[in-house]
Amino acid sequence: MEYVYILPMVEVLVFNVITLDHCFKRKYSKFKMVAVFFFFTVLCILPAALFKRDVFNGDGKFSIFGFLYIIPLKFLYDEKIERLFLNMCMSWTYTLGILAVSIQMVYLGDFLNYDLSLIIIETVLFLATFIPFRNYVIPKYIYIFQNMHDFRKTQFRYLEISVYFNFFTLFILHIIFLYSERNLLQIVVLAIFLASNYLFYSIVYEVINSSVKINELEKKVSDDALTGLGNRVQMMRHIRILIEENQVFSIMFFDLDRFKLINDQYGHDVGDRYLIHFGKVCSDELKDNGKLYRYGGDEFVAIYYGVLTEEIADTIAQCKNWDKDAPCEFNQVSAGFVVCKPPYAVKDPSILLKQADDIMYRNKLNKKMRYKEKK
Repeated sequence: MEYVYILPMVEVLVFNVITLDHCFKRKYSKFKMVAVFFFFTVLCILPAALFKRDVFNGDGKFSIFGFLYIIPLKFLYDEKIERLFLNMCMSWTYTLGILAVSIQMVYLGDFLNYDLSLIIIETVLFLATFIPFRNYVIPKYIYIFQNMHDFRKTQFRYLEISVYFNFFTLFILHIIFLYSERNLLQIVVLAIFLASNYLFYSIVYEVINSSVKINELEKKVSDDALTGLGNRVQMMRHIRILIEENQVFSIMFFDLDRFKLINDQYGHDVGDRYLIHFGKVCSDELKDNGKLYRYGGDEFVAIYYGVLTEEIADTIAQCKNWDKDAPCEFNQVSAGFVVCKPPYAVKDPSILLKQADDIMYRNKLNKKMRYKEKK
């Protein structure tokens, strides 16, 4: 029974590892992971045990010491250091909270055997709370950070800071209560803090879940059902944003040549695949330099970031990589473009599109690429 005082901390470590394992993608088998955690724990606990109660007295020192586990976590899981540390704080908030409540209950109960009473009470609390924590809190937490990309970086940072703040607030509360006169109110405060912490995650989850659903609906409305490209609504919104931000950009209008012949000769199924393939090939040509939209029927519009030259426009329109996985031969495309620079005399996207369309139509007649610069 000499080393019973170590068991509460070992139990905290075990539940931390189990919690974190639900949050990340493993690199290795479960056996290898258990082995690594076991040997790392032995290496950590044996030296620490030499200090006896200086480390394992429940004052939170071992919680800080436990952040060394970021070393095996980085080795065992496919995740960034920042995300690992963030999830460790979330996990430690739960396990340190259970430890803090257990210690206060032992002190309040005035049990004869402190170490044995602590491990029994802590185990009961873990068994009573871990399954709800694993089934309800952890999935919401994971969902929150998987879908935070829908929000601005500053909002993501605020959420990160709140996780760190919650952990260190609990740590400070635990230290204060540990060296204060024992009373039931301390347990109540800790319980309320933990409950409010996870209520906060539930609220954030609902906000982000609603945002994700709204974004999915917007995507359905603003995406072309056949090609998966943005549709006219999304394109107009994109142009307005570029104008509002005083960006230099170009609008390139495409009209597929003799597309009706494709439908007549091969059927509408091949015609649909022709449209899809053109969207893919043209998007690949644009890469990160712009975005392609389906305007309607056999017409497409590309938003090019910066000044589009005739040489670049010709390269895009040629679709040099057409033959790979093509449903049939390429019948060429007519195109025309305008370059838009601030200050804008014309801020109506429909007028700019009309100008690009007019140039495309003239080029369709004489098959010569031209461009008009709009200032």
